[in-house]
Amino acid sequence: MFHHFYDQRHPRGQGAMSSADLESLIAHIGRDRILPARLWHEKALAGALKPGDLCLTFDDNLRCQFDVALPVLRRFKLTAFWFIYTSVFRGCLERLELYRQLRTLHYATVDAFYDQFFAAIDAGPHAGMVRDRLTGFEPADYLREFPFYTQRDRIFRFVRDEVLGQIRYFNTMDRMMHDAGVAPGDLARSLWMDENNLRELDREHHVIGLHSHTHPTRIGQLSAQDQRIEYAANQAILAEILGHKPTTMSHPCNSYSPATGPVLESLGIRLGFRANMAQAGDSLLEQPREDHANLLKRMAA
Repeated sequence: MFHHFYDQRHPRGQGAMSSADLESLIAHIGRDRILPARLWHEKALAGALKPGDLCLTFDDNLRCQFDVALPVLRRFKLTAFWFIYTSVFRGCLERLELYRQLRTLHYATVDAFYDQFFAAIDAGPHAGMVRDRLTGFEPADYLREFPFYTQRDRIFRFVRDEVLGQIRYFNTMDRMMHDAGVAPGDLARSLWMDENNLRELDREHHVIGLHSHTHPTRIGQLSAQDQRIEYAANQAILAEILGHKPTTMSHPCNSYSPATGPVLESLGIRLGFRANMAQAGDSLLEQPREDHANLLKRMAA
């Protein structure tokens, strides 16, 4: 499972990989163990995957993936799954990615960003609520399935997702962006792939799948109706771009609920991916994935 990449055009944010990192990882895994995406898809649906049959997946529709990772895949003659959120094709600037770009470009380190973020919380209307929820909070117990997160990463994500929620978090970050004198449009340059990029991937036999429309970090907490709205819009826009309906997906931030499976099945989605290696069951909508950060850490050991 891959997200961010860097080169001369794309900044090196937290967890980002270079093309050389990706080449080394593929060589370490073994090129011959990685199946073409469409073949992996067919074998998964047929129940014919063998232990060690691997595939590559990319989340979030990021232009850095197309510019940095795709040339590497072409050199290795590999194809992958690309899971796409679609609000950006309707003129929306997806905030989570804008905020990541803000902390990458305008803070010397991610810890410097965290210092500013929690200072903004302390000075704002939600200070008491955040302070109360953090009393007794054990960072090591939160998101334990993602060992690459630092303690401050876990505290930040807990406050963002479990304490503030989307609206209060967006308001806090928008104030920080305003105070920094940064315009959202400036941060959005070269962040996302465009429609032609997706069509090119499709022509080259990669598999394009769903990743929700607006990428809620806790989509599993939405009602079944609201989840359906997210995924139906996502599928409709991708179908309009590609000329056919995607039948695969990955769960944003590994968030889903008992209602998610029926929603996806009603849309004809047949294969889905989690964001960690936990075996959640036998469902084809819960295929495990290993984050590249864990692989790189093991390679360096």
